[in-house]
Amino acid sequence: MQFHDHHHQQYLYGGSTGPFLPHHHGFIHADEDHPCTGKGVQELPEQATAGIAGQMEEMSPGGDVAVPVEDRKDAAVRVEGEEAEEEDAHGMRMIALLMECAVAMSVGNLADSNAALLELSQMASPYAPSCGERLVAYFARAMAARMMSSWVGICTPLQLAPPACAAIHAAFRAFYNVAPFARSAYLACNQAILEAFRGKRLVHVIDLDVVPGGALQWLSLLPALAARPGDPPVLRVTGFGVSSSALHDAGNQIAGLASKLGIPFEFYAVAKRPGDVVDVVTDLPSRRPGETVAVHWLRHALYDAAGDDDVTMRLVRWMEPKVMTLVEQERGPAGGDGGQFLDRFVSALHHYSALFDALGAARPADEDASRHLVENGVLGREIGNVLAVAGPARSGRERFGSWQEELARNGFLRAGGGGRAQLLAGVCPAALGYTVTDDHGGTVRLGWKGTPLYAVSTWTWCAPPHARA
Repeated sequence: MQFHDHHHQQYLYGGSTGPFLPHHHGFIHADEDHPCTGKGVQELPEQATAGIAGQMEEMSPGGDVAVPVEDRKDAAVRVEGEEAEEEDAHGMRMIALLMECAVAMSVGNLADSNAALLELSQMASPYAPSCGERLVAYFARAMAARMMSSWVGICTPLQLAPPACAAIHAAFRAFYNVAPFARSAYLACNQAILEAFRGKRLVHVIDLDVVPGGALQWLSLLPALAARPGDPPVLRVTGFGVSSSALHDAGNQIAGLASKLGIPFEFYAVAKRPGDVVDVVTDLPSRRPGETVAVHWLRHALYDAAGDDDVTMRLVRWMEPKVMTLVEQERGPAGGDGGQFLDRFVSALHHYSALFDALGAARPADEDASRHLVENGVLGREIGNVLAVAGPARSGRERFGSWQEELARNGFLRAGGGGRAQLLAGVCPAALGYTVTDDHGGTVRLGWKGTPLYAVSTWTWCAPPHARA
C-alpha cells in the first residue's frame, strides 16, 4: 500500500412549509378533510339530547351563556384559515420583494435594492419553520453580499482565502445522509465504473475534486471491487483538491479499507485544481501499461473547484478514460454560473426552492440540526457563490455553456446507462416525491416532484482513427 503526494416544475415559496403555487399544494382546512353533512347520523334518544342541551346551556359565573362546542370548533377553523392566509400573504410579499431586488440590482439601481433588502431582513430568518422563509433568508444574504461588492466598486471578487474544507466536508456529509441525491449519484457513478473495470487487473480512478465528499464515494466502491470473481484488482486513486489535508485524510481512509479488503492500493494527492495543471508529467503519476482509467467529477458551486475549463478539458482528454462519470446541477447553461445575473437568479431560485422543499420534507422538525447544517453549509454557500460571485464579469473567465456538449465535441461518446434508473428508483422513492428519469442516452436525472435537480451522465473516450492505428 502506497501513499503519494504530487505537489419544470417551478417552486416559489409562501410562508407555509411548502410551496405556495396552487398546482403543488393547496391548503386543506379541517372542514374539507372531514365534511359534516349530517347524513347517515342516527338521531340520539330524546333523553340524551336533553342532557347534552342542558350541559351546553349551563350558565357561566357571570350569568353569560357558554359558547357551544361546535361554535368553538368553527371559530378555531376560521382562525387557522386566517393564519394560513396571513402566512401566504407573508410569503408572497417576500418573493415579490426578492424579485424587485433582483431586477433593481440587474440594472444597477442599488438604492432600490437596498430598500428591498432592508425589508427582507426583517421578514426572513434562516431558522424559521417555513422552508420558503429560510430560502428567502439565504437569497437575501447572497444579494446583500453582491450589493456590497457593487457599492464599493469591486468588479471582480477579491482573492478569497482557501475554503474551509473541514466545514464543507461536514456539511456535505450531512447532505449525503439527509437527502438521497448525493447517495444516488455516487451509486450510479460507481456502477458505471465497475462495469468499465470488469475483468481488468490494473485500474485507476481519478477524482477531479475530492474535497466535498472526501472518501465517501470510494469507500462504497472498494467492497464491490473486492467481491468480484477472482483476485481483486490493483487499484490506484488520484485525487485533486484545494486542500492537502483533505486529500491526505481521504487517502488514509481509502488505504485503511483497502488493507482490510486485501486490495493492492496506491493513492496520489494532487493539491491543485485540474484547471491549474501546467505539466501533466510532473503533476500526475505515470500511466501503467494496460491500465484502465476512470475519471469522476462531481460539479458543484461550493467554490471554484475546476479553474480554467479549457485546461481541464485538455487534461481529461489526455487521460483517455475508459469511462468518465459527470454529476452536474440542473441550473441552466454553465450549471447556472454563466450568463446574465437575472437569468442566474431565476434559475437558482427554482433549483434551490425545490431542494429546500425536499430537505424540509425529509427533516420536517423546526430545529433539525442536520438540515440546518446542509442549508447553511451547502445550499446557502452555493447560493452566495452563484449570485454574488459567478458570471464572467466577476469571476474573470467564461465558463463552458454545457460540459456535456463540450465532451461530445472533444472526442467523447455517451455510454449507455441501462438499468441505472431502475437501480436509483429504490434509493429515491417516487412515493416520497423523488423523481428519477433516464434519457436512454447515458444520462439519469434526479429530481423532486418533477423538477430535475441533478444530472448523472457517463462518457467514454473515443480515440481518433490516427491515434488507434
